[in-house]
Amino acid sequence: MRNLKMENQTENYTVLVNSCDAFEDCWNPFFTLFCKYWPDFSAPILLNTETKSWFFEGLDLKCTQVQLGDHKRLSWSDCLIKALDQVKTPLVLYFQEDYFIHQTVDSALIQKACEYMYEHPGVQRIALTRHSGPGPFEKGPEDWLKTVSRNARYRISTQACLWRVENLKSYLKNVENGWMFEIFGTWRSHKRNDLFLVASSTEEPIEPAIDYLHTGIIKGQWHSGMKNVFSENKINIDFQKRGFHVPQKGIKRKVAVIRKLSENRSHALKELYLRFGSFEFLSRE
Repeated sequence: MRNLKMENQTENYTVLVNSCDAFEDCWNPFFTLFCKYWPDFSAPILLNTETKSWFFEGLDLKCTQVQLGDHKRLSWSDCLIKALDQVKTPLVLYFQEDYFIHQTVDSALIQKACEYMYEHPGVQRIALTRHSGPGPFEKGPEDWLKTVSRNARYRISTQACLWRVENLKSYLKNVENGWMFEIFGTWRSHKRNDLFLVASSTEEPIEPAIDYLHTGIIKGQWHSGMKNVFSENKINIDFQKRGFHVPQKGIKRKVAVIRKLSENRSHALKELYLRFGSFEFLSRE
């Protein structure tokens, strides 16, 4: 088999920072920390925006502006699909704008994962963070890789990971928001044999390639831990504009999740039917 290993990271993958115009206040702190903790980074970056154009000095950054010329409000998945259409590399390293990196990125491990995907076309995704899902996991093909079990919860995740662009597209449905993509996409993945892996260092302490608080913004408000992260990195933010998130517990949290999953009721019912084969589960005690 021809060795598809690339000469440098610039040709290997594109970083896609999935965002929207309403989160513009996150972009400067995100990229400030990105540059601080990944100083040897050199790949192209796509910042997924609706109409806004923005830049960060020293980075090869382009805004997607996916909503320009489209009068219909695009869904979360529509915006992501349009952004992926602009990716010119076979692999994409997925971020969201509130994944505020707070420790040095293991760029060697990321490059290793990227090269492994080029050399092993059956690998569709390699997660690079501790937040990719709870498993279960199985022994991986290498000592630095774990295999995500086919029946794992959150097998499909929006956390930082390397994806094959076409495979990521294949899981996206135009009508879905991010919550639907993770839950319903996971159900779809249970019926497929795609190989998903998780990478981590093999030396103690075992660390992911990329680390951040999960996640910097929750339901439009700041994670309380971000105050320390920004303070330690001398980043000034007016936290009063968004406020701090107070976690919901018990039934309130479950109701909030159900509302997100049922924003498009007909699609949600279709996915439930495909998952369970009937609607009998609705009458179960």
